[in-house]
Amino acid sequence: MDILEILYDNPPKSRRFLPRKVTISDKKTLLFGTRGSGKSSIIIDYLSGFSPKAILYIDFSDIRVEAQSIQELQNFIDKNQIKLVVMEHFNYQCRVPNANEVILSCTKALNIEGFKSVFVAPLDFEEFMSFDKKHQNIEHIFNLFTNVGTYPAVVIGQEEEKHRHIQSMLRSFLPNQNELEILKTLTSFQSKTVSVFKIYELMRAKMPLSKDTIYKQMEALEEEFYIYFVAKFGQERANKKFYFADFALKNALSFEKDFLARFENMVFCELVKRESDIFYTDSVDFYLSLKNTAVLCVPFLPAELIKRRFVKLAGELKTLGITELQVVTIGNEGRYEQDGIVCEIVPFWEWAMR
Repeated sequence: MDILEILYDNPPKSRRFLPRKVTISDKKTLLFGTRGSGKSSIIIDYLSGFSPKAILYIDFSDIRVEAQSIQELQNFIDKNQIKLVVMEHFNYQCRVPNANEVILSCTKALNIEGFKSVFVAPLDFEEFMSFDKKHQNIEHIFNLFTNVGTYPAVVIGQEEEKHRHIQSMLRSFLPNQNELEILKTLTSFQSKTVSVFKIYELMRAKMPLSKDTIYKQMEALEEEFYIYFVAKFGQERANKKFYFADFALKNALSFEKDFLARFENMVFCELVKRESDIFYTDSVDFYLSLKNTAVLCVPFLPAELIKRRFVKLAGELKTLGITELQVVTIGNEGRYEQDGIVCEIVPFWEWAMR
């Protein structure tokens, strides 16, 4: 049986696709990001612009595809004059073929010479709005966003039983039960500081695992962008703050509710797609050092009380060189200035769509 012939004769079928901000614009492109973020949909939509006979699509997550079955890959590409080769869930130990266009996808950030690396995160709020065709009121859409989360497949699916859909996805993505248990343990620390050793202690109470095993699995979850840790500015040894790649994961893994933590994680999910230098301090939730900007997540505090807090913080903000304080809220607005620092109070839906 010639696996390459079968794959060549059966390219992926187009699927329902709603435009994303991420596009494929280079002939050699590597899409990377957590599983379920929409990499495959972006690729398959891109394939619609090619003749089926110009494409070879290989998905290494398909257990029917084995390394020995594609040993003659380059000869097959040359023989059939294939213009575009796609290798999904790319095995970085596999050799990249030579073709006019090559698109790779994987969960980790790889540095492959000649390839443009493009990070694909789950939906941000603006993309979520484009996926939601039923509702017009911005606050209603925001309420849906806070409960549904950012995985495209979950957003497109039925509104009922979202947590079961996410659980099913995670079981598929993470067949190792230990990794699921780590995610469950981390739910208590959403938007809070935590040490890896603390997670190890909590995990050890549940199952007999070595410290090395827990540390390696935590590292794998971070490398594959399921979880993030944010360092404290100027204090590398301090505990880091923890966030999920999708703020709604906690709702699918725990009955515990904490809207303030979820809201802060929502803000982080927007920042991580556009900022490369995110820290926290004792006074602000996020410090963007390259932009001299700080971000506070204060969903419900009235503007007048936010102003008082800003006045108290002004000296410390000035010491950090901060020139702009963005206070993200739910519905409250305002603008103040003190000592050359601008404080802007803005609703999440406006802030996220800038």
